[in-house]
Amino acid sequence: MFNAFSSMIASAQKLQNSANNLVSLGGGKVTVSDYAASSSDLSSTEASKVDISKEALKQLTSKAEFTANAKVIVVADATIGTILDIKS
Repeated sequence: MFNAFSSMIASAQKLQNSANNLVSLGGGKVTVSDYAASSSDLSSTEASKVDISKEALKQLTSKAEFTANAKVIVVADATIGTILDIKS
């Protein structure tokens, strides 16, 4: 269970780092814009070293890792509960 908890913390940190990278791309603001963006927005995106598609993939991967580790903890908890019920 300790390994699953440690992995959950690492996954949460990866997700936080990815979110911070995306926020820094927008100048500290998270906004939703349409495709009719100005050319200055496009040039600042191109000049940045943050790749939006890679960050989105990192976020999806981190979420899947977190969910898998949470399921490991639930199963381990149920198993320990069963063992304690059998013992008593």
